[in-house]
Amino acid sequence: MATNPSNDFTLIKAARIFDGTGSPTASGKAILLNDGRIAAIGAVGELSAPDGATLTVKDYGDATILPGLVDGHTHMMAPGYCTHGDITGNEQDDVLLMRALQNARTFLHAGVTTARENGAKNKVGFSLKEGIQRGLSEGPEMVVSGRPITITGGHFWYCGSEADGVEGVRTEVRKLIKEGADFIKIMATGGSTWSSNPLQASYTVEEMAVIVEEDHRFGKLTAAHCASMQGIKNALDAGVDMIIHCVFEDETGMYEFNEPLAEQLAAAKAWVNPTLHVVQAGIDLTERIGYDRGWLTKEEQGSIDASKQSLETRVDSVNRLVKMGVRMIAGSDSPWGAYPPGEFVKEMIALTKAGLTTTEALVTGLSHAA
Repeated sequence: MATNPSNDFTLIKAARIFDGTGSPTASGKAILLNDGRIAAIGAVGELSAPDGATLTVKDYGDATILPGLVDGHTHMMAPGYCTHGDITGNEQDDVLLMRALQNARTFLHAGVTTARENGAKNKVGFSLKEGIQRGLSEGPEMVVSGRPITITGGHFWYCGSEADGVEGVRTEVRKLIKEGADFIKIMATGGSTWSSNPLQASYTVEEMAVIVEEDHRFGKLTAAHCASMQGIKNALDAGVDMIIHCVFEDETGMYEFNEPLAEQLAAAKAWVNPTLHVVQAGIDLTERIGYDRGWLTKEEQGSIDASKQSLETRVDSVNRLVKMGVRMIAGSDSPWGAYPPGEFVKEMIALTKAGLTTTEALVTGLSHAA
């Protein structure tokens, strides 16, 4: 049911406006808001509220106005304090939903106005989206996958969408679409889940191709978690729209930037969500624990060293992919692992370390992610 607009308007002014597309910033402009939505954008001296309306002016001086940020990869049910996913997945749905609502509010207050939910248990993701839409809690506009589709015992199996074989995955796609999935998340390899192997491909190309075909038939997009090169290869061969993590490691864990695979990725015009800062967040937390204690255990130091090496190779691969024309989106993967909510900006900063300019990195979390 349509509602009458409020008679309260807000005029926002600042030195510059950046539209999020990569175009140069514009000066001398302002934004007129009504009911929290943009009513007009124009020259400062030309914008005004209707006669009889209440106008509040907010002048931010030598600052830049940005559109709301778009985080392309979140897991709102997670604590963000290094709790293992299997432990989180064993919690009750109502507790997970309460945490998701709390996290979503934190994201919004940190400037994220749209968030892509990349996998939650049972119907938690769908309930989160509905609760925000109904005004029961504050949060970004949510674009949800619901449960990730995974092989039996695969990464995120505890979310409730294990499916095997061509007919099994086809049925699962239809079920998720019926429940309201905005896109389909596929676990093309294992991950941190204890019963899975991140370096091992899970689904066959045939199985993933059916997921993509069925999903596209309903006008939806697909995204695949790929923690190894074989997973990337299988996902591209199946026609997946987005590659998440995009880790260039073989089945033994050795880093190798595979030029033909990178060329296939560029030719497919698939989006890549590299999730760089989630690795740095784990390093930072372990180092803080050691600092507070006064020393690091051998296992902690080994974890830090391995993570630093992994991050170095991932930054290198992103740098090379960008030079080849592969399109990036910023997605935090927060609050997964040790990456707390409300720090999405750190993912865009991480992308500058991979060779993107500040403007290009901002675009990955604005128009690209949108």
